[in-house]
Amino acid sequence: MKTFLRKSWHGIPMGIILTFILLGVVAAGSFTFLTGTVNVEVEEACTIQTWDGSAWQTRGEGFPLTFTGLYAGESVTLPMRVINKSTAALEIGGTYTMTVHPAGGAGDVTVSGGFSTAISCATGTTQDNLVLTVSNDAPTGDYTFTLDFTRS
Repeated sequence: MKTFLRKSWHGIPMGIILTFILLGVVAAGSFTFLTGTVNVEVEEACTIQTWDGSAWQTRGEGFPLTFTGLYAGESVTLPMRVINKSTAALEIGGTYTMTVHPAGGAGDVTVSGGFSTAISCATGTTQDNLVLTVSNDAPTGDYTFTLDFTRS
């Protein structure tokens, strides 16, 4: 081996030539030879559906729910379900905020259920009920709530 490294080619020692060849091979192996772009589209995994009395209706952003003919002391139940298309279990929660009420009517209509506490929704369908309850001394008039569903 020592004899080979002491040999020369056109007056240049073979050890130096081999060093440059090895550096060239290592440098050539580290150059990028192909680049590409990866596009990822994340779709909404959850769909909210409500029961309209005869069929499940898929609800989109800003969907209206109207209940008429409620009297003081009554309540109405609306079946709701979340369809989770993800392979992971997702936490679903709902918040309900009264935005419109008659004078003196704040807090006289309450919303409960309907994912008002965060629950784990496995892949598939999870069902709960949204319950609107009118207190015995609720003033007559229109009450409006916003429903915000979250997932994590």
